[in-house]
Amino acid sequence: MKIFGLINKNSGPGFHRIHIPLLHMPGVDAYITNAIEEKDFEERRPDAIFYNRIISDEILRLQGKYHFRVVVDVDDFWHLDPHHIMFRESRNKNIPAHQVKHIQIADVVTTTHDRLAEEVYKINKNVVVVPNAIPKQCNHFPVVRTQSARGHQRIFYQGSVTHEKDILLLKDTVKKLDKEKFMMVLVGYTQQVEWERMADCYTNYQKMPGVVLPGVDVTEYYKNYQYADVCVVPLLSTRFNGYKSNLKVLEAAHSGLPVIASNVHPYKSMDGVMYVNRREDWARWLNDSDVWEYHARTLQLYCERNFNFDEINLKRKEVFK
Repeated sequence: MKIFGLINKNSGPGFHRIHIPLLHMPGVDAYITNAIEEKDFEERRPDAIFYNRIISDEILRLQGKYHFRVVVDVDDFWHLDPHHIMFRESRNKNIPAHQVKHIQIADVVTTTHDRLAEEVYKINKNVVVVPNAIPKQCNHFPVVRTQSARGHQRIFYQGSVTHEKDILLLKDTVKKLDKEKFMMVLVGYTQQVEWERMADCYTNYQKMPGVVLPGVDVTEYYKNYQYADVCVVPLLSTRFNGYKSNLKVLEAAHSGLPVIASNVHPYKSMDGVMYVNRREDWARWLNDSDVWEYHARTLQLYCERNFNFDEINLKRKEVFK
């Protein structure tokens, strides 16, 4: 079976949902590219193509000529929250309608969980839930742990500029943390005013010891987890956020790290997560490091059982068949 994986290398999690599964799928001849060229279809004659959300509409013409199946992966809701940094651009460029069109034309749609599948089903009834998962043997996801040079407990968050409102959930907590005990690690920085505000909030205007690290290529970002002792995953309870996947928790669990997360979808009901129901819970969990190891191990075992990459990838292969 020949499958083309069509990716944008800067597409974040979408890159890993296309690139990694195809490279680790037994019995599949995978060709991965970020540029559609008709000569590749003429020479290789793929049985199917696999891409995340949207690509050029040129694919419609090529499908009519070369008769391959189209598998579209959807890992986010197509309607952004009004406060989202990309909301206006998405609306002006009519991106939601473009994404809906690609869902409609797909022979099958894969998505990350049942809640998002219900929304896809309204557009295309051929939808299959294929959750995110992280392979154990993959050089993109090295499990490396280091110690803080100063003995601080490093509170780690990695994300994009789209999470300013989520970081604000930690503002009051950071102000009350013991600067002799904790160090703030914020990863993903780019030169944008929103990021400046995020960094100020996360470090209490540099009053807390901390480091802000730049964003890196999607093939490199996982290495930053070596600078973590505990991961915080704040998330506003909104419609768009509720359709996200639980990737941040899976990444932390893969390295055996404890996770403190907002008790909202997509992170609900995961064994081992230290859930935040009230603002005070952030500080309560952060100041109770004696329980971190137990929760980290519980979460790691839960994710290994319920998000086993090899089992999930075989299910994905059945979709292509």
